[in-house]
Amino acid sequence: MNPGRISVKTIIANVIRDAGLKNVNQMIDSMIEWAYEAETLIGSYDTFVRKECELTIKNYRAKLPNDLYQFIGFKINGRFPEVTNRDFRLFHKDSEHLATGSPENQSLDLLNVGMAYGGEGSAIRTMKMTIEGNYIHVSGVEDATIGGLAYMAFDLDEEGYPLIKDGHEKAVVAYILWRLIYPDWMKGNVHQGVYDRLENRWYVLCGQTRGDDEMPDPKQLEYIASLYHQLLPLPSKNLF
Repeated sequence: MNPGRISVKTIIANVIRDAGLKNVNQMIDSMIEWAYEAETLIGSYDTFVRKECELTIKNYRAKLPNDLYQFIGFKINGRFPEVTNRDFRLFHKDSEHLATGSPENQSLDLLNVGMAYGGEGSAIRTMKMTIEGNYIHVSGVEDATIGGLAYMAFDLDEEGYPLIKDGHEKAVVAYILWRLIYPDWMKGNVHQGVYDRLENRWYVLCGQTRGDDEMPDPKQLEYIASLYHQLLPLPSKNLF
């Protein structure tokens, strides 16, 4: 297990203890999902881990990692593809393959579709990319091209279960306890005051946990002081 992380099984054990639960076999999967939700809602930078990997592009697309939470950047040979969300994102704006173009040649050439030309007439290939579902689509590259991906991910254990950041356990337990009583509250079997107290406890602990994560450490405070006196720019956390 990675340092600074707690197994979700420890969180579930704390919930069972605090709620006095007896038979929880049917609730384990739900509690794991709620722990995932709680970490997402806390959402501080330290909640996740930053990862980098290589993706091989085949047929102008590559599958994204299963643990991806937030996209940071993608580059090929030191160049960052242009991000586009247009309907015809794989076509050059002057391509003959558009609906208004010539009907004689309807074959799709994604390799040369992004061609532009420099001042001396030399071809400059422009790469474009978009993300849809679990895939990243890239035009203007050859098949089997390798690109580098930087992203934020949930830290997982050997069994694929989420690892909870150290210091988040109280907030995550509070969220699961609140969600546990939700079905009974909907049926009118839980007093409104009990529900409100558990809901409020989750919101308070969520805010405190996020604030603790974002609080600068002594070294960062020294840098902030230098920034104030020297007007230095802040370094990017996602330098890639």
